[in-house]
Amino acid sequence: MQVEDFFNSFLSDNFIPHGHCYLWQPGLVWLHILSDSIIAFSYYSIPLMLVYFVRKRQDIPFKNIFILFSAFIISCGTTHLTEIFTLWHPYYWLSGSIKALTAIISFYTSLTLIPLVPQALALPSPAQLEAANQALQVEITERKLVENELRQYKERLEELVEQRTVELATANKQLQMEIVQRQKSQERMGELLQQLKNTNQELNDFAHIVSHDLKAPLRGVGLLSEWLLNDYADKFDAEGKDLVNRLISRVNKLQNLIDGILEYSRVGRLREDKREVNLNVLIRDVIETLEASKNIQIEITKPLPIIYWEKTKLEQVFQNLLSNAIKFLDKPQGKILVDCTEKDDYWQISVADNGIGIEEKYFTKIFQIFQKLSSTEDSTSTGIGLSIVKKIVEMYGGSIWVESEFHQGSTFFFTIKKTLQI
Repeated sequence: MQVEDFFNSFLSDNFIPHGHCYLWQPGLVWLHILSDSIIAFSYYSIPLMLVYFVRKRQDIPFKNIFILFSAFIISCGTTHLTEIFTLWHPYYWLSGSIKALTAIISFYTSLTLIPLVPQALALPSPAQLEAANQALQVEITERKLVENELRQYKERLEELVEQRTVELATANKQLQMEIVQRQKSQERMGELLQQLKNTNQELNDFAHIVSHDLKAPLRGVGLLSEWLLNDYADKFDAEGKDLVNRLISRVNKLQNLIDGILEYSRVGRLREDKREVNLNVLIRDVIETLEASKNIQIEITKPLPIIYWEKTKLEQVFQNLLSNAIKFLDKPQGKILVDCTEKDDYWQISVADNGIGIEEKYFTKIFQIFQKLSSTEDSTSTGIGLSIVKKIVEMYGGSIWVESEFHQGSTFFFTIKKTLQI
C-alpha cells in the first residue's frame, strides 16, 4: 500500500497544470511548446552525434566524459519534454525527479571534468600538431633521403664487394703463381747452395793443390837456384849471377803470390768466434810485428774502442794497411797516424801517412785483387793486401775508401758497425 500511495502521489494531478500559469494564451503556450520541443530535439541529437563520433574514433581520449556528456544532455532534453507535458498534466513530482536526476548527472560530470581539464590542456594544440606534423614530414623526407642513400650505398657496396672478390681471386691466383715460383726458386736455391758447396769444396781442393803441389816444386827451384849460386858462384860471371838472383827473386815473388791467394780465399771461408778486442792493444801488437825502421813514426791519435769482432780478421786489416803505409813512404821522416771517429751507428777508423800518395784515377783500382801501382821488382808486393782488407770490411757490413793527393800522402778510411760492439 505504501508503494501504491507513493506512486499515486508521484503522479498526482491535484496541482494546477502549468498552462494555467500562461492563462492558456495560445501564443505563449505554443512559444513554450515549440521552444522546449526544439531544445529537446537538439539535446537528443547531440548525444547521438557524440556516440557516433566516439564509435568512429577509437583513439579519442577521455571516452568516459563523452558518455557523461551524453547522459547529461539527454537528461536535460527530457526536462524540456516534461515542461511540455506539465502544460496539461501537473505531474510536478515526476518533473522534479527528472530535474534531480539531471542535477546529479551534471554535478558528477562537473566533478569528473575538473581533473581532466589539466590533462586536456596538456594535449597539443592544432598549431602544435601542425608543427609536429611538419617536423614529421621533414623527418620522413630526411629518412627517405637516408634510405635512398643507404640503398645507393648498399648497391655501391655490393659492387665493391664484387670488385674486391674479383681482385681477391686475381690476387689469390697471382699468389698461387708466386708460391709455385717461390717453390721453384727454393729448389733453384737448393741447387745453387749445392753448387756453392761443390765450389767451396773445389776451392778447398784447389787451395790444397796450391799449398802443397805448387809450393813444393817452387821451394825446390828456389833451393836449387841458391845451391847453384853458392856452389858454382866461381863458374858464373856477373851476368850469370844476376840471372840466378833474378830467378830466386821470381820464385820468392811467386811464393808470396800463392800465399796471398790462399789468404784471400780463406777470408770468407774460415771463421773464428767473435770476442772482445781492444783495438789499442791489437794495433800495438801489429806495430811490433811489422818492426818499422826508426825514421818512421806510428802514432795513435786518440784511444780506440773495444769492439766485438774476429781478432785475426782485425789483425789482417791493420797489418795490411800499416805495412802498405810503411812500404810506400818515400821521405826521410815518415809519419803514420791512426785515428778513430764515433758516428751515429758505427766507428770510422783511418790510417794516414805522408808517403808517395795515389792519383785519384786509381782510387778504385787499388782495391781490386792483383792490382798494384808500384812497378818495382819488390817480391813482397802481390797486389792482394788491399783486396783482402776490402773483403773483410764489407763482409761485416762496413765500407772502405781512400783519400789522397799525389806526393802528399794517403788516408785510408773504413767503418765498423757499433752493433758488433760490447
